[in-house]
Amino acid sequence: MRIGMGYDVHRLTEGRELILGGVTIPYEKGLLGHSDADVVVHAIMDALLGAAALGDIGQHFPDTDPAYKGISSIALLEHVGKLLSDHQYVIGNIDATIIAQRPKLAPYREEMMQNVAKALQIDRSQVNIKATTEEGLGFTGTGEGISSQAICLLEEVENYRYSDVMNDGTGCPGCGGCVK
Repeated sequence: MRIGMGYDVHRLTEGRELILGGVTIPYEKGLLGHSDADVVVHAIMDALLGAAALGDIGQHFPDTDPAYKGISSIALLEHVGKLLSDHQYVIGNIDATIIAQRPKLAPYREEMMQNVAKALQIDRSQVNIKATTEEGLGFTGTGEGISSQAICLLEEVENYRYSDVMNDGTGCPGCGGCVK
């Protein structure tokens, strides 16, 4: 079992779309960044990469590389999912918190969770995204920026047995012979 945590923050600015969890949210400001500046997806990526000891998003997607200018963070998350698979990791769960005074994010949370699950090819029940304010305190509370924190659990594929994943108690679906 491996646990990772991630954190990201971006300044709010005029003239940019606000994208969180791959959802474009109507708001007068967006987040400033080299990519689409999706803080929740960035925090999730750093949590996943950290749990797998594979560095961080700056190492994999440097903001000095023009290839990532304006790129969708969901596309980057798909790449992180492939890295995890290549290194034989299975995602147990992801829990993320978005910290923003405004806008209200409750109407968009379900779509965010679905986007993350789809990008990582995991079940929606493995992803939780919530939002909170800071009661007017700090840079998020005054509306200068938005931040996000995430934590995840990874398992190494070698820790699973075929019968753990494929068996409903009646035997292997292929031959009926595998048992727990």
